[in-house]
Amino acid sequence: MVTRVRRKPAAPQTRGEAFVQVVLEVTVARLAEVGFERLSIPEVASLAGANKTSVYRRWPSKTELVRDALRAAMSHADQPPDTGALRGDLIGLAHSVATFMQAAQGTAVMRILMAQAGHPQLRQLAIEAYGEIGRHGPWVVLARAAKRGELRAGADHALVLFTVAGAILHRVFVEQGSVTPDFIEQLVDLVLKGAAVELKSSKR
Repeated sequence: MVTRVRRKPAAPQTRGEAFVQVVLEVTVARLAEVGFERLSIPEVASLAGANKTSVYRRWPSKTELVRDALRAAMSHADQPPDTGALRGDLIGLAHSVATFMQAAQGTAVMRILMAQAGHPQLRQLAIEAYGEIGRHGPWVVLARAAKRGELRAGADHALVLFTVAGAILHRVFVEQGSVTPDFIEQLVDLVLKGAAVELKSSKR
């Protein structure tokens, strides 16, 4: 069941970062409910307790508003872990993905992307948002691992990341199960068996 956005009572207009955060959160929640075509900036402003003129001043179009809302919702991907080892980094990434997908904002984003997968404009906005953030986050983990010699030559970095994220998505949305630390470790170890360098014991 989709959680409806509740109209906030009249209150002093929010300003600065608080204003931006509230508007973007309401945009994501409303987008999950009504889709891109029916999303309305005046309604978003009303639900956020903001003046629609202020919203239009910062986001002149719905496209710009949705792009920023998706970018903000996916911002967790811009802070990759750095444990010094691929296994630890992937476990950290998996925890971040699981936390995101099980949170209200993450659930809304996934509903948007799955329900409106055929909407070309929304799909492009999502690709742009993830492209700007994701490639500076998760991909860094694989690049560092390759530089340390932890990945075999020719390993598909995207496939490694999407396998981990896809398994968590299936666990949360299809199985409706919990993502436990044990599940994450087993998942990462399974993926690494196919991507990691085979360590050969040296005899002296």
